[in-house]
Amino acid sequence: MNLFERVQKLIKEKGLTVKQVERDCGLANATIRRWETQTPNIESVNKVAQTLHVSIDYLVNGNSLNATATRPICDGEPLSEAEADLVAMYRLVSAEDRKTIFDLTTLKYEQVTGERGSVYSTYTDTNEPQKNGSNGEPKSHHEAV
Repeated sequence: MNLFERVQKLIKEKGLTVKQVERDCGLANATIRRWETQTPNIESVNKVAQTLHVSIDYLVNGNSLNATATRPICDGEPLSEAEADLVAMYRLVSAEDRKTIFDLTTLKYEQVTGERGSVYSTYTDTNEPQKNGSNGEPKSHHEAV
């Protein structure tokens, strides 16, 4: 089931119409119907998720409505609903925007922790170790790319 089908199902289960949900969210007519063939705007998905009282993660990925049962684990802890929503939003943006988001997060991480480098390789699918910079410290994702 894709995002459009999940939204349709939830709307039906709640006894609403697509037109009602679009109006409640401040969306133009047929916005939700276009999601069947077009990638939606993340702000619109967020508005619909809030209106239907589900997480963005559920709409995008179809994870269980019972978030505690299927919540992914990171650093030994389940992701909060907000963290899961961030992941879902991240997945909806372009590769270029993902890189920008990652670079900004890395910058903030370095400012807060005082540690240089990236934890990116910890969370990627690749088993390749990150290359070191000329000073022997790990390169940030921005430098490695």
